Amino acid sequence: LDFENARERQFNLTVSVEDLDFSSVAVCLIEVEDSNDHSPAFLSQFVQTNPVFEDVPVGTTVTTVRATDKDSDLNGKIIYSIKSESDPMRQFVVDQFGHVVVASALDREAIQKYALIVQASDQGTPARTGSVTVLINLLDINDNGPRFEAPYMPVVW
Repeated sequence: LDFENARERQFNLTVSVEDLDFSSVAVCLIEVEDSNDHSPAFLSQFVQTNPVFEDVPVGTTVTTVRATDKDSDLNGKIIYSIKSESDPMRQFVVDQFGHVVVASALDREAIQKYALIVQASDQGTPARTGSVTVLINLLDINDNGPRFEAPYMPVVW
């Protein structure tokens, strides 16, 4: 049985019994319930965003990801999150719609590129998950002045 196949969600059975003297008929309706047998799935395993300038304002959406789950009700309701080990400084967040958003100021001199692992988890018991890696390259801006490599020490002869 497969709940996701609409023709397999309900069955009507007619059961009849008879002997020499009596007969009886019972009509049974069998309804198939969904089980959490599908994980959320993304269209691809990797998403490459357009390059992002390091001074992009906090709150800017850099990309949107979307997962689908063939299950119904809570078994198919998706919650997005970013795996903390892929963004230890928590510079990005993902909202309920899959928008990947800048959460704090970026600095290309500190981190040049990100490989965020966005997870989609359903609300079944137990929950099932799928993931996509979002690749973000930062573009430099002229935010640092020149510096001498060593302190200035004039020599007079």
